[in-house]
Amino acid sequence: MKPQHFFNLNIKTKIIFALLILFATITFLGLLGSHYLDRTANDSVAMMQDNYRSIQNTREMSLALQEMVQPLQLLDMVKGEKRKKIKSASSKFERHLNLQSNKYLGEEETRLTEELRGDFTDFRDRILDSLSTDGAFSYGLYFQGQHLNALLKDVYELNEASFTAKTNQANEIADRITMYSIIIGFFFIGFMIFSLFYFPTYIADPIRKLTEGIKQIAQKNYRERLPVKSGDEFGEMAHSFNLMAKKLEEYDNININQILSEKQRIETIISQTNEAIVGLDNQKCVLFVNPIAEKLLGISEEEVLQKPASELALKSDIFANLVKEILNDEIKEDQTINAVSIDKNGEQLYFNKEILIVQNTDIENITQGSGYIFILKNITELKTQDLAKTNFMATLSHELKTPIAAIGMSLKLIEDERIGHLNEEQKDLTDTIRHNANRLLKMVNEVLDISKIETGNVQLNYEEISAAKVIDRALSNVKTFIDEKDIQIKKSIKGETGNLKLDVLKTTGVLTNFLTNALRYSENGKPIEINVVRNNGTVKFSVKDYGPGISQEDQGKVFKKYQRAKDDKTKGTGLGLAISKEFIEAQGGKIWMESEVGKGSQFWFSLPV
Repeated sequence: MKPQHFFNLNIKTKIIFALLILFATITFLGLLGSHYLDRTANDSVAMMQDNYRSIQNTREMSLALQEMVQPLQLLDMVKGEKRKKIKSASSKFERHLNLQSNKYLGEEETRLTEELRGDFTDFRDRILDSLSTDGAFSYGLYFQGQHLNALLKDVYELNEASFTAKTNQANEIADRITMYSIIIGFFFIGFMIFSLFYFPTYIADPIRKLTEGIKQIAQKNYRERLPVKSGDEFGEMAHSFNLMAKKLEEYDNININQILSEKQRIETIISQTNEAIVGLDNQKCVLFVNPIAEKLLGISEEEVLQKPASELALKSDIFANLVKEILNDEIKEDQTINAVSIDKNGEQLYFNKEILIVQNTDIENITQGSGYIFILKNITELKTQDLAKTNFMATLSHELKTPIAAIGMSLKLIEDERIGHLNEEQKDLTDTIRHNANRLLKMVNEVLDISKIETGNVQLNYEEISAAKVIDRALSNVKTFIDEKDIQIKKSIKGETGNLKLDVLKTTGVLTNFLTNALRYSENGKPIEINVVRNNGTVKFSVKDYGPGISQEDQGKVFKKYQRAKDDKTKGTGLGLAISKEFIEAQGGKIWMESEVGKGSQFWFSLPV
């Protein structure tokens, strides 16, 4: 296998290949060692057995020669007994000689064995012949016996040399096994070293490079590429990453052009709009100022760019008024501040100030503020018209109160018994006149109140009074309506409220307004609940009725001026709850409502204790 082909294999195949080499190496070492160990053991056993038999046969044949010669040396032994012993020793020699001949013999050992056989036969015959004559042991027999012993010694030494040779051969085999094991071990160690350096690097490096590449892509460096060095999964991953980076780079180039185009469009809109716009970054430094804002603030964009708003606020009161909420860290969400007044060259200008928080979402989906935008909408003309309307309504209301008061005085004179008695029809007529005059007076008072609120002339007169007395005063104001509709009033005061410091007249008026509305929309005989609760430094008043309720759509506008529910058939100006809201908030309180269609409504206001 060529190296390039190996690198192109997939990771799974490479791991399997490495494991197969490891398994094959271990298996080969085991089989090779087992084979040579078994072979050496068998050869050693066979060699020892063979050599042991040869040595034993040689020893027995040497003893047999001695036994054959010994009878000849005994002069007092009869010839028959000598012959018998010689033949027995001869048979013993021949038997062991045959055993020696039957085992595996080498060429030299075979020659010696055959020579030994021939010489022994001649030696045996000469001994037997000597018994037929004088039976004496001659020098010829002696030297022939010594020759046979020499042959036996040669056989013995030959086996001893064979034993030594086979031992050396076994040692050589053991050395060869050791050498093969060392060679294969070195090969295996080399493979392990290669694997140790190759595989961790092979697996870790692509992951590290991919991680670095992803970080570069996250930092919008779309020119980052990974080298493709193999055809395996890592190579495919690198190829896919490069393809993704290429597509992102193409998209980024297109996106940059779009962003530049959008930037130019936005800059054109900001510069051409009729509203003053100022932008700050998240460090509260000026990013841009449009021409209208330059004219209003009396500054140029070049003078203020990248300068801290706190520094500019020290130089310009108008700018300080513009950014004071940001400098005081009062803005946590988008906010609109109505009717901000700015004194420009002695002229009072009015603006609605919108403060927008610019949000930025990063790649980890974490939203953070990246700056602020101020938009000043010039409402000076509308404010002037509104003030003119308010002043006109206040003047008109004051003018209307005089004839209304005159109508009241005239009614008292007409009803005076000293002037004359009124019939039932005349009494009904005077009651109708009084009711309409009171309604007209209420409307005029509401218009006057809203005019005071709009002009900022609301004055608060704080007095100490108990919650129970506030309820009693409000109930006395609507006693006639309660009696007319047979309404049951349920009062509940929870907790120790003590004396409350509040504007008694205005707070009683708010509670009276709540009760008037509840009476107006409650059916005859239905209860109305008045609840007072003290909780966490505030005291809460509520009026609950069981009337038709208010839809979710209408609930958002009940506290706005001149707004009434869509299906409301009753008469009124739509100012009562708006005035109540202003009176409560002027005292630092809150006002709200809860309602469900068909189940009634509950109006609340809370005041600090």
